[in-house]
Amino acid sequence: MRTSTYFKYLLPICFFALLGSACKKGWLDETPSSQIRADQQFETEGGFRDALIGVYIGMTQPGYYSREMSWNIVDRLAMMYAPYAASNIYSEFQNYNYKATTSRSFIDNMWNYAYTDIANINNALKYIDERKQILDPINYNLIKGELLALRAYIHFDLVRLFGHSNFAGRPELAGKLAIPYATEYGKKIAPQLSYTDLFTKLEGDVNAALELLKKDDPIYAGNQHPKAYYSYVNSDGFYNNRNLRMNYYAALALKARLLQWQGSAAKMAAARDAANEVIQYAPAKLITNAPSGNTVLRGEDLFSLNVQAFNNLTDNFLTATDATNTFAVFMLQANAEELYETSQPEIGLADYRFNTMTSLQMRGRVPVKLRQDANSFDSRNRIPLIRISEMYYIAAEDYKQTNKAKAIEYLNTVRQARGILKDIAASASSDDIQTEITKEYRKEFVSEGQLFYYYKRRGFTTFPGLSAGKVANDELYMLPYPDNEIEFGGRVQ
Repeated sequence: MRTSTYFKYLLPICFFALLGSACKKGWLDETPSSQIRADQQFETEGGFRDALIGVYIGMTQPGYYSREMSWNIVDRLAMMYAPYAASNIYSEFQNYNYKATTSRSFIDNMWNYAYTDIANINNALKYIDERKQILDPINYNLIKGELLALRAYIHFDLVRLFGHSNFAGRPELAGKLAIPYATEYGKKIAPQLSYTDLFTKLEGDVNAALELLKKDDPIYAGNQHPKAYYSYVNSDGFYNNRNLRMNYYAALALKARLLQWQGSAAKMAAARDAANEVIQYAPAKLITNAPSGNTVLRGEDLFSLNVQAFNNLTDNFLTATDATNTFAVFMLQANAEELYETSQPEIGLADYRFNTMTSLQMRGRVPVKLRQDANSFDSRNRIPLIRISEMYYIAAEDYKQTNKAKAIEYLNTVRQARGILKDIAASASSDDIQTEITKEYRKEFVSEGQLFYYYKRRGFTTFPGLSAGKVANDELYMLPYPDNEIEFGGRVQ
C-alpha cells in the first residue's frame, strides 16, 4: 500500500488542534481565529482533500477506532476473553462498572473523539457547497459523499454504544430521546432527537452519500467512466485503495447495518437487499483458503483503516506468554474449544478461525487476526471496520423467515470459506438458523468489536462469559453520556 493513502495528506495544524482539545473542552473550541483558518483552509481543492483525510487520521486514535471502539473495550464487553487482573486499567469494563473513574475516562474520550470528527466533517460540508465552484465535479461528488457517509457511520456507532438495546423489540423506544445528531459546525448545541428522527437523519445521510458516490466512485460496479476520466483528480493516487476509505459499497454496507438495527420486517428486507447488492458487486470477496500471513483477511474488507505503527498498539495485548503481562488478550483453551466446536473435528478443527487465526500460548489461546507480521506488508497496519462476511449474515437473518434455503446457503458459503467441512442441514428451522448466525458472529468477529453490538441489537439477556445471575439489560448495554453533556448540555439518557 502506498504511504499516500492517509499520511501523505497531513491535516493542517488547526484541525489537529481540534482533535487535541476536544477531549478536554468538549466537541470543539470555535474562535474567530480558528474560523479564519478554516476560511483559508477551504480556498483550494487540496484543503478539502486534507480535511477528508484528517477525519480518517482522527479515527486512528487509540482511544477511538484503532483500539477502544474496535478490538479492545467494545470487544471485551462481549466477554470473549479471560478476565483482566483487577489492577488493569480496563478491568472495570468486564464488571460493567461504567461509573469507575478509569471507565469514565475511556468512555468520555470515545464520545469526544467521535463528536470532534463529526465537527470536522460538518465544517468541511459547510464549505463544500459554498465553494463548489473551486472543486472538480469528481472531487465534489466523492469528497462530499465520503463525508456524509462518515458522519452517519460515526453517529451510528454512538447509537450502538450509548443507545438502548433491542430497539426492534421495544416499540416504546421510537419516541424516546437518543443521541444528538450534529449537522452544523459551531458552538450551537445539537439537539437530541427521538430514535425515529435519528434514524431518518442516518438514512438521509447514507442515501445522499450513495447518490453522490454512485456517480463517480471508481469502485462502483456500474461505473462506466474510462480510466482517463480520473487522470486529473487521481494523478497522485488520492483515490487508490478505495477499501481504506468510505466507498460506495462501504456506505451500502453501513445502510444494511442501520436498517437491520431498526428491525421491522420492512427494514430487515431492505437490509437484506442492500447486503445482497454488496455481496454481488463489491470487489471484496470471501477468501477461500487458509489465511496464512493474512489473518486480517485483507481482500474481504469493505472499509478498513490504515493505522501507522499499529504494532505499537497490538504487540503487548497479543502476547500471552508471560504471566506478568496484565494486558494479554486470550481465551482459556477450554472456552476456545467450546466456541469453535472442536469436539466436531469437521467443524472446529477444520475452521481456519481456530487453527490459523488463534495461537495457543502459555496462558491460553490468543486471537492473532490483528497481529502485525513484518513479512506481510499488504495486510500490516490495517484494521477492518466492515467486512463482506457480515453482509451474508445480515441477509441470512432476513432470509430465515422468507427463504430458509437461501439463509442456509449463505451461512454455509461463509463456513466453507473458513474451512468447515460440515454444512448446516437443509432441514434446519428458523430458530436453528438464528442459532448458527449467533455462532458465526462469535467466531467471525473476534478482535472486531461486532459481537457486543449483535447481542445488544438482539436483546440477549445473557450470553457466554457473563457472570451467573447477571442480567444483560440497558444498564449493561448503554454506556453513559459524559457528565458534561448532562450538566451543561441538558442531555437525557
